[in-house]
Amino acid sequence: MEQSDIQKLAETIQGTTGSVNGRRSALREKNEKVMAKRLHENEEVKALKEYMQRKFKLDIFSKEFREKVETMNWRKLERKLAEADSSSSFVQFLRAGIQALTNNMYEVVQTSWEDWATSVSSSRDTELYAPNHGVSFPRQVGEQTPYPQVGVAALDIKLKNYKYGNMYVLTQELLDDDQTGSFARQAGLLGEYMKLLVEVGVYGKLASVANMQYIDFQIPVSETKPSYEANYPWTSSAAPFRGGGFNKPTSYGALNQTNIQNGIIALMNQKNLQGIKMQVNPTRLLISPQNSFDAAVLIHSSYYPSGAAAAGNTGGAFAINPLKSILDITVSRYMANYDGTFLGSSKAWYIVDDTKPWFIAQMREPVAVVQENPQAGQSFDLDVIRFKARSRQNWDFIDPRFAWQGNDGSV
Repeated sequence: MEQSDIQKLAETIQGTTGSVNGRRSALREKNEKVMAKRLHENEEVKALKEYMQRKFKLDIFSKEFREKVETMNWRKLERKLAEADSSSSFVQFLRAGIQALTNNMYEVVQTSWEDWATSVSSSRDTELYAPNHGVSFPRQVGEQTPYPQVGVAALDIKLKNYKYGNMYVLTQELLDDDQTGSFARQAGLLGEYMKLLVEVGVYGKLASVANMQYIDFQIPVSETKPSYEANYPWTSSAAPFRGGGFNKPTSYGALNQTNIQNGIIALMNQKNLQGIKMQVNPTRLLISPQNSFDAAVLIHSSYYPSGAAAAGNTGGAFAINPLKSILDITVSRYMANYDGTFLGSSKAWYIVDDTKPWFIAQMREPVAVVQENPQAGQSFDLDVIRFKARSRQNWDFIDPRFAWQGNDGSV
């Protein structure tokens, strides 16, 4: 094994989020741009940013402001603002600080779904999608014979944005006496957990099994199932999709060379609604940490990884590895298991085409922070400051024919 192979193997074993093949995919960069844009384009966030710019000449999303927020003496600032203007300015300043910390953590937390799913900016309650499977295949036309009319096949899909959120309660005493940075860390968790919500939701929808739950977050099965499909999003050749396509074996198998090869071959023979072979190009292997070592050996070994065959047969001693670098590897600790759990030890694995927008993360509002009026409600009664982190989004399949479920974790 060469030094470069050893390095890739080590990166695969150690990596638990994102691409571990040393390649920063164009899809990830595109997704990050979409999310950053949605973070700053939210109407409430934009209004807060404009207020802070107008009132204090501060850009709340600048690196300098975030660094100041993490070490700021908030009680001293409150007294200063009260003397200069009014306490209402402090409320807005505190909210701006929480929003900056939340956005910063949202952007820096590493997640893996960006490597293969497509982030879509949403501006409505429900978005409509119509993936087109094209016209029927051409055929020979005889002399003075009318050309055959062709029909168009497409999917009619809609996806509703759901609301997610939690509440962060900050006591006045912690704000007054915090010497450890606990305030900033806890506020940052609003953004971190909202980002991880997407990771859990995406992998949950990918598995689409009954009773999926992570902590208190319950994830439904795929909501984009066409009315004419009996099995969705995963079906085998025994009960194929309309048109004859299928995206899982009749019997699940462990992650090994033979099963990976079978998955790649099946995807490259995938059929659309009209029975025409699709241009599916398998590019990525999705696994949990449980399979990271096996995947590293299978994908990065220079020589045949499954043991030498007898002389004269494919895979003999010192034969090349036909799987070498054929797929990029993405490892997520949130890979859902067949029983709906997220233990990180799932043996589930998938092969996908990450060049096509077949699975989307629909972003209406990634994360926005709202503060309760400090002169009313529990804020007034209990001397607490309450912040609400809110998000509106959803994730689901557009066309599952671009993915292969080699194992749901049951084998």
